[in-house]
Amino acid sequence: MTQSASQKIRNPTPPSQLLAVLAAGLVVGISTASIVISFAVLIFSGELAGFVSRGIGLFLFGSLIATIITGLASSYAGMISINQDVPAAIIAVMATGIVGSMASAATPDAIYLSVVAAIIITSLLTGLVFILQGYFKLGALFRFLPYPVVGGFLAGTGWLLVSGGMTVMTGPLAGSGQLAALVEPDMLIRWLPGAAFAVAMLMIVQRFNHFLIMPGMILGAAGLFHLFVWLLDIPIGHIRDQGWLLGPFPAGGLWQPFPPSAVFHVAWPAIFAQAGNIAAILTVSTIALLLNTSGLELMVKRDIQLDRELQANGLGTLGAGLVGGLVSYSALSLSILGHRIGGSSRLTSLVVAAVLGIILYFGPDMLSWTPKMVFGGLLMFLGLSLLNEWVYHAWFKFSRIDYLIIIIILIVIGMVGFLQGVVLGVVLAVGLFVVNYSRVSVIKHAFSGVQYPSRVTRLRAHRQLLEQKADEIYILQLQSFIFFGTANNLLHHVRQRIEAIDLPRLRFVVFDFRQVTGLDSTAMLSFTKLIQLAQSQQMVLVFTNPSAENMLPGQDGSVARFFARLSRIEQEDETSVCIFPDLDRGLEWCENQLLLAAGINLNDDHESLRAHLGSLLPDTANLDHILRYFERLEVHTGYYLMNQGDPPQDLYFIESGQVTAQLEFPDRSPVRLETMRGGRVVGEIGFYLNKPRTAAVVADEPSTLYRLSTQALRQMERDDPEAASAFHQGIIRLVSERLTHLITTVHALQQ
Repeated sequence: MTQSASQKIRNPTPPSQLLAVLAAGLVVGISTASIVISFAVLIFSGELAGFVSRGIGLFLFGSLIATIITGLASSYAGMISINQDVPAAIIAVMATGIVGSMASAATPDAIYLSVVAAIIITSLLTGLVFILQGYFKLGALFRFLPYPVVGGFLAGTGWLLVSGGMTVMTGPLAGSGQLAALVEPDMLIRWLPGAAFAVAMLMIVQRFNHFLIMPGMILGAAGLFHLFVWLLDIPIGHIRDQGWLLGPFPAGGLWQPFPPSAVFHVAWPAIFAQAGNIAAILTVSTIALLLNTSGLELMVKRDIQLDRELQANGLGTLGAGLVGGLVSYSALSLSILGHRIGGSSRLTSLVVAAVLGIILYFGPDMLSWTPKMVFGGLLMFLGLSLLNEWVYHAWFKFSRIDYLIIIIILIVIGMVGFLQGVVLGVVLAVGLFVVNYSRVSVIKHAFSGVQYPSRVTRLRAHRQLLEQKADEIYILQLQSFIFFGTANNLLHHVRQRIEAIDLPRLRFVVFDFRQVTGLDSTAMLSFTKLIQLAQSQQMVLVFTNPSAENMLPGQDGSVARFFARLSRIEQEDETSVCIFPDLDRGLEWCENQLLLAAGINLNDDHESLRAHLGSLLPDTANLDHILRYFERLEVHTGYYLMNQGDPPQDLYFIESGQVTAQLEFPDRSPVRLETMRGGRVVGEIGFYLNKPRTAAVVADEPSTLYRLSTQALRQMERDDPEAASAFHQGIIRLVSERLTHLITTVHALQQ
């Protein structure tokens, strides 16, 4: 856990680590300043180029404030905050829009103040959103945004950074002949060296991982530029007049605060027109912050509190916004850079802030000599890094459909705008999800009544009849969330079964909702169509598992509402809709209807011990000898033949009546395992294995039973071995029949 402030005072950074902290802060500070200045040059270009020094001052001071606040409040001691590329690219688009809407009717100062006001509003809103999301622990929600949409947005950001870098080096190009103008000799010399610098930096950074590479290449590129100017004996004044350098800067310092009286000169309608782009910044900044934080967790191998990071970065961005700074949040690359140098300390962020302050105070003279192509090349490097990741490498990581979404978003962002690209990407991703999810069947298992009978044990004659007729029962165990796509597939599936000419006419369709997590309104409409289909086909739809007791984690109230609606339909039309508490009882009812339709009296299902044993024994010659060892019992409703955990002292034969084997729990209702009527042997598995009873068996109604105790069986084995052998063979035959049925059911579950 992060140490408190008092613990930090009592346990300062050891002197042995101070050198590493200072080195990390110096390198990260120079890198941070370079990136921040490049964003200022990007935004304050074209009509705003005269205000670039003010923009640099605002962004450096804002980044200084954000670095201090975030570094001290973060849950990770080495966190570095910085102006970020995605918001900067969008704000550059916003600035262009504001300039375009005001250029014909406003002074340059009014345009500048309006752009700065838009930056302040965006930063304050973003900071507030960060804080609220962290306070209400909502950060994880943004991880549900489709990954291809995030990738497409970042690819679009990369393209705008590349084109912005070109604009920094060449100045704005108007008209349809932009590409032709770029290859003219006097224009080519302006941007080609910067582009070569960007490509070289990208290739070197990918191959080598050293903390001095970026600041070294920036200083080297600037030095190489001035070396060529000196060798070619070009006057520095001529170079400055031709717009090759950032300077000269006007007097008064880099940072000039936004005066309160400026609000009366701001073109608020022009800012409100950028509401869509501001919304895009709010959304994507949260996603990028969470992605950066998650990536940093993996790199430094420490847990970082996402919600605390949202609040820390929110406070930092609020602080930056108050002084006119850009949206700032955790920088993955620079935080990792500081960690590798050895600067995993809160002092690192203070050193970075000190470097920014020094550049802010002493920077005008130095920056005025800096070539624009260096910062333009740096912007192109940042953009090419994103394009390399989300256009080139994405080809090998994503499916072709996901990759196509990325490319479409990139094209739309480049040609239309950020918000339109993101909205289109979300629509495409949601549409793709719906199509793909519709292909996933909500039918977990589909059985006939032969493959999956109820747990009611019936007379042999009744079982034989059901084996012939139970194909008229169709069982569908449903799963997951049912919506319009999957519900329509379910309707189509039932229609196919109805139209199957090689199968008996369907009389019962059983829907098991135990693993359904919810339904939407269109899914309910599909079930209404199913009910209409059942009425026309003289079928019965049987719905099971409506109880909240059977509800799985994640199920919502839509399942309960659906069954409440079904209950009203059942009251109006009992011939088409029936509801049962679980699948087994629903199947029992369907089987009973088939038996009743065949003219069978369900109450006349007793089978004498003599008749049942006679059907099991290989030879009935020993039948009378076996019957002598059974004890006849008359039991009442609720009588426990055996309790869960009892020793296996006897087995029972049911002659008439009904008993149920069930699992019993102290905190909920029993779960029925099997209901048994006349002709069933009970308790034979534990009896033969000498294992404690795994379930309780209780009489559901007055019943006539025959009991065989372990003592009686041992006596039979001593006194009449031949009869005992015949009895054992009969039990083996009974168990084999049940095992065959179980294998058939398991095979059906695997289909």
